[in-house]
Amino acid sequence: MKARWLAFDYLRAVAIILIVLGHSVYNSEKGFPVLLENIVRGGTAVFVFISGYFLHAVFAQNFQFQAFLLKKWKGVVVPFLFVSFVGLGFKLFGWWWLDGLPLEKVALNVFYTVKNFYVLYPHWYIPFIMVVFLLSPLYLAYLQLPLWRQLLLFALFSMLAVMLHRPHGNAGVIQSLLYYTPFYLLGMLFSLYRVFLIKHYKPLLLVSALLFMGALIMQTWVVPWVGNYHKWFFKYRGIDFQFVQKMGLCILLLALCYLLSIWKGIWLCLDRWLREVGELSFAIFFLHPLLTLAMNNLFPLLGWSKVSGGAWFSVFMTSVVFCIHFFGSFYIARAIRYFFPYQSRWLIGA
Repeated sequence: MKARWLAFDYLRAVAIILIVLGHSVYNSEKGFPVLLENIVRGGTAVFVFISGYFLHAVFAQNFQFQAFLLKKWKGVVVPFLFVSFVGLGFKLFGWWWLDGLPLEKVALNVFYTVKNFYVLYPHWYIPFIMVVFLLSPLYLAYLQLPLWRQLLLFALFSMLAVMLHRPHGNAGVIQSLLYYTPFYLLGMLFSLYRVFLIKHYKPLLLVSALLFMGALIMQTWVVPWVGNYHKWFFKYRGIDFQFVQKMGLCILLLALCYLLSIWKGIWLCLDRWLREVGELSFAIFFLHPLLTLAMNNLFPLLGWSKVSGGAWFSVFMTSVVFCIHFFGSFYIARAIRYFFPYQSRWLIGA
């Protein structure tokens, strides 16, 4: 039991690494390898899978809805608002000082920025996940159903998601809710039946590997598509192979983290680092878009512009951008926790 919990601590670290890596891709569709991009994009699905697992594993037994929401308000909504105000300040600096836009245009930009209830692009996740938390009693009721009904609903939501895709700009909360619900259900089901699933891990890993590899091949070479699938709610654009791929990847990454948790005595430094990254995962998620804004504002002042290039150059530049995003956010979060130990959870969610 202890190893499985540790595996999910590790998985939180792996998930945020994947998310930041997906947001760091350089020369998308113009040099960066499509196969790699299709793997690193869409890491949010792993985050949702983890949230579903913890809803059952941590909160379900003595679930108190009001206390649950208050905890999420403190750890998710308040830091989201704080970082959003900082991000809006960065944007105002860019529009007014760097671009020299008139006040009316700046005001219009502010309106179009906040109208979808988030300021920094990756933070579309927060309004969505808060709706998920508000629906927690329904998700917990799902766990009380007979197994065949659970599997039927999981299959129906999955079939809907592969046809629905993610919303344009990730701005549609209802569409995101429908799309990501199967990942949330998968996390809950894994927690509920974890003893059985771990006992029969071989067929589970085989199915997951087939889903991951099959969907990746289809997405990359058979029905080519780069990265995430986005569309309007009622428009048909085929099957979302990214969804299928990430379904398999959730289980494969969990298996990897489980192995690491068993071998943690061999890799003590890695164990400590993954634990800390897992603890800071939400802080890194909140902070890394600020570094994107900082780069977008500062690099033009330094005379640096985006340069095209081939696969190796694009991978190298992606690595550079990732290091700035990830380690910048990591050490900023560390510093905030050190200087504001009692306020950091309100400021950055960790």
